[in-house]
Amino acid sequence: MFWISKKKVFWKDLWKDGFIDIHNHLLWGIDDGSKSFEETILLCNTMQDMGITKAFATPHTYPGLWNNTETDLKQAFKNYEKQNTNNFIIGVASEYLAESYLENEASQNNILTLPGNYVLIEFSMLFAPTERIMESLFQLKLKGYKLILAHPERYLYWKNDREAFERLKTFDLHFQLNTLSLLGYYGSDVKKLALELLDLSFYDFLGTDTHKIEHLNYTNNNNLELKNNSISELKKLVEANQKFVITSK
Repeated sequence: MFWISKKKVFWKDLWKDGFIDIHNHLLWGIDDGSKSFEETILLCNTMQDMGITKAFATPHTYPGLWNNTETDLKQAFKNYEKQNTNNFIIGVASEYLAESYLENEASQNNILTLPGNYVLIEFSMLFAPTERIMESLFQLKLKGYKLILAHPERYLYWKNDREAFERLKTFDLHFQLNTLSLLGYYGSDVKKLALELLDLSFYDFLGTDTHKIEHLNYTNNNNLELKNNSISELKKLVEANQKFVITSK
């Protein structure tokens, strides 16, 4: 029987030369992430100890649940800047639920982007996006926005439909892998799908999606067991994230 050897590494091993996190919920009191300034500082310090160099905060914008506006998000970042001299968080964008409201936000220039005009979006965890939602995303593309889809491996309604992911890539969506997914934090199905998408080289960027200290502790205490080619893919993603600090203002 032919065995493919796997190597055990921790995320901090892959981040030892620096890593820019582009998906997290570090800013306090604005969504389901950090609840206080003290918690934010704990999260930031812990991330730095793990080798993460800088972060762009991406609080949720989710109509009906987290009704954050551009003003709300910018104020939350200003509150951080006023109370902290660490400067670990170097900018603010948002993780937008992909819905038709984004067309109106874009027309009013109210969308907060990552450097390079990248917009971080997420789909519903329960239902696949409709044609109307995809049309709204197409309108954003026409306005010059580049779209990053957060954690595609967590949309398990597509777990047996590889063609769905191929269509999304054809639509020119950039895929962002959650670091916790490969550790099995969200379950075996998510981990399996993440590995399959990684083997297909479908991912473009990486994010921690940190909400609380338990997420970082889990990352610290659990190792990745991957084939060498998968580790090479992850190193490419770590490097790809560096573009955001290079292009930031």
